[in-house]
Parts: sequence; structure tokens; C-alpha cells
Amino acid sequence: MSELTNVVTTDHLYGPLTKSIDIEQTCMLLNLAYELGSVSAFKEQGLALLPQTSRVRRQEVVRLTLRKFLVTDDDRIVVTPFLRVMVNPKVESALKRELLYVYYLRSTPLAWEAVAEVVLPRAEAANSSLAQPSNREIQIEDWNAFLERKLRSYTNTTFSRTRRHLTAHLTKFGILESERVEGNAIAKRFYARFTEPDPRAFLFSLATEFGDHGWISRSLEWVVTNSWTRITFCARSVYTRFAVEQGERWGLVIREYFGSQPQVTLKGPDPVETLSRFILSEG
Repeated sequence: MSELTNVVTTDHLYGPLTKSIDIEQTCMLLNLAYELGSVSAFKEQGLALLPQTSRVRRQEVVRLTLRKFLVTDDDRIVVTPFLRVMVNPKVESALKRELLYVYYLRSTPLAWEAVAEVVLPRAEAANSSLAQPSNREIQIEDWNAFLERKLRSYTNTTFSRTRRHLTAHLTKFGILESERVEGNAIAKRFYARFTEPDPRAFLFSLATEFGDHGWISRSLEWVVTNSWTRITFCARSVYTRFAVEQGERWGLVIREYFGSQPQVTLKGPDPVETLSRFILSEG
């Protein structure tokens, strides 16, 4: 049976992921976008700036950067708080990578659901005092079962490319650990892990999450257990509490109470702008 006729179609939500993101190239293009301020100029000069791979691949990288990491208004590139932080040379590269990861997941919900449904549960199960270290491994069957639940239409090729996209990108952003399979030059094993991002990245993500939903505050318990940001970074509850407390020490978070329940309120009329200014002042 040919690849074109061997198509699985479902009523699920997502299409396959077949386009990869290069962190270094994306950061370079964000700097170019900030300098030019014009979508048309960015598309033209972005092609010339990228390494000389095929024109199709260069166009793909430029389009992905526009769609996933930039905000535009007709031909104008909007200078967002995220963009200002990403182009500032004094901001550490590790912090930029974590913020880029946040925006990658915001624009790639299938990847966020992979963290929520595959990676985080495995990390939590392996965290048990009785668990063996091998329990952190995510088997290929786990990825396959997840994608069968989520993908709307796929062929054998796009299915496997989507699986490789998820494992490659979650590894490059530090959410997965990988190791080579002995005796196989291609195959890898992937392991779930908890992460402890820079608290500024965690708070920037939380401010963005609040802004996306129009929230003023949420309960501390919800932030620690169920927030999009906590799941994004695959963070332990103890780390999440630490990040919120660090935000209080920096004057970015206000601890309030609704009855006996502590609430997390982010300071300022525009918490994302407040966080970006804080990051830039720290840099």
C-alpha cells in the first residue's frame, strides 16, 4: 500500500508536527526582526541571513519564527515585552532559551499536552521512593499511544516525524534527557525529568498565562499543582512554591488571602511588562 493511501483520519484535534525549530537561528532572526521592524523586510533579509541550506528550508524557518514568536500588525513587527528581552545582549542565553521554550509551547499545544500527559506523569511516578531509576524512561509505545489519541490525520511517515519532533524539541529545551542505544547509531532512549528553571522565566510564563486568561490572581495551590506554567516546566511543587516566594522577595508577587487560602497576585497593571522590565534591569 502506498504512503498516500495509507492515511489514518480521526476526529482528534491536531495535525502532525514536521517542521523543526533551531534555537540559535530563531534567536538570530528575532534580533533581525527587532532591527527591521517590517514583516516584508524581515522575510527578505531573513532568507539572506540564514546559513545556506535550501531556499525552502530557509523560508520555513522564517515563517516559523513569524508564526510562533512574533506579533505583527499588517507589515509592522510589534515590539513585545518578550521580544525586548530576547534581543537584549545582557540577558543570559539560558534564560532566553527558557523563554523561547515557553513561547514554543504556547504556539504548539500538542507539545504542551505531551509534557502534561506523557512527561510529567512519568517524572512524578519515578519520583516515588520505591521507584527504580529506569521508571523515568518513556517508551516508544507511550509516545505512540499519545499520538494516536491526539493526531487528526497522519501517515506512517508524518506519525514518526511528529514523534521525533516532540522528543527532539523537548530534549533540546531540557525537559527530556536522552542517551544513545548501545550498538545503534540512530536510536535513543528518552527519560522524563523535573526541571528548575530560572525563577524569572517561571514568573514571566505565569504572567503570560494570567494575561492570556484575563486573570488577576489565582490560588497558590492551583499555581503549584495545575497551572499551565508548572506543567510547562515539569516542575516539582516545592520548586513552584520557591519561584513564587522569590517573586515576593523581588516585589513582583503579592501574597493575598481569600478566606484562609493564599492567593498569588502578580504586581502591576501589566504583569508581563513588569516582568520584562525587571529582567532587563537585572541584566
